[in-house]
Amino acid sequence: MQVAKLAVEAGAMKAAPLAVSGAFHTPLMQPAREALVEVLGSVSFKEPRMPVYSNVSGEPFGSAGDIPALLARQLVEPVRWEGTLGALVRGARKERLYELGPGAQIKAMVKRVDMGVWKAMRNISV
Repeated sequence: MQVAKLAVEAGAMKAAPLAVSGAFHTPLMQPAREALVEVLGSVSFKEPRMPVYSNVSGEPFGSAGDIPALLARQLVEPVRWEGTLGALVRGARKERLYELGPGAQIKAMVKRVDMGVWKAMRNISV
């Protein structure tokens, strides 16, 4: 709770503790990253046939050669959900998004990016 208090005092709109099962997307995942890099080195990637956005950069993957490094970085760096959503809505001019799976966490973030897209957004439970 101390961290949440400090975050709000520093200007965060909201801060709340989350129950998580691991230190995902933090430097504490470095040992797992090293193992992943080794495995990704044995995989052959092809150019995406459609834009696939990286959670690390918030932008579409570039060439197939960029994919392994970005996937490895995702283990130890913060997820840029809002940046990714902004790139989809503003950069790629997407007017309708779909959230796959239970819940509507991403839809809640879309509301902060674009109200029109938020209203048109649909959840597909699988």
